[in-house]
Amino acid sequence: MEILLDIDICEGLLCDETWDVVSDDDRNELAKRTELDVIHDAQYVNIGPGADLIVLLLVADIGLRALKLGAEINDGIDGWIGVGKKLRKLFQRKKIVSIDIDGAASMAIELIAREVNIDLLEKLDETTINLVDVSGMITINSTLSAKPHNYYILTYRVNGEDVYVVGVTSRGKAEIIKHFGFNPYGIRDIKLKKTL
Repeated sequence: MEILLDIDICEGLLCDETWDVVSDDDRNELAKRTELDVIHDAQYVNIGPGADLIVLLLVADIGLRALKLGAEINDGIDGWIGVGKKLRKLFQRKKIVSIDIDGAASMAIELIAREVNIDLLEKLDETTINLVDVSGMITINSTLSAKPHNYYILTYRVNGEDVYVVGVTSRGKAEIIKHFGFNPYGIRDIKLKKTL
């Protein structure tokens, strides 16, 4: 999972003073500060299309099985919910600049879990709508740092019945767009309750 963080999260670390390579000690401290278990890489990147906007790119191992389209999972759901809660807390502290599709998936699953107890989860579809692409302006950037501002649409079948369509911005706003109830004879639209 890739996350772009505000650079003030590095306050007091060696990388904050040098703006250079992030040491193993700094990566371990960043893992504590973000509550993400394992950070494989951390580096400063520029996502400013005009003036510089320097952020910290983290590549984290969330230790969860990837959710592939059409695949059902019944174990590991609590892990996805836990990552979603950690990201929501970081967004509330205004530390995150942007998340990738895996971060969006964890936030979507966590939002659905606040509506219903999830015993079985099947990913039906996912779409990324890129809103800003700086890859042509800042050629050394790749992945999330090249396309930092996105809207993700994720669709899940929950407990083998209801279907949830969730929208998540790369800035962490998650909302249930549609909730369809199980009905073998057609679509049953269920009234929405919450957004994040």
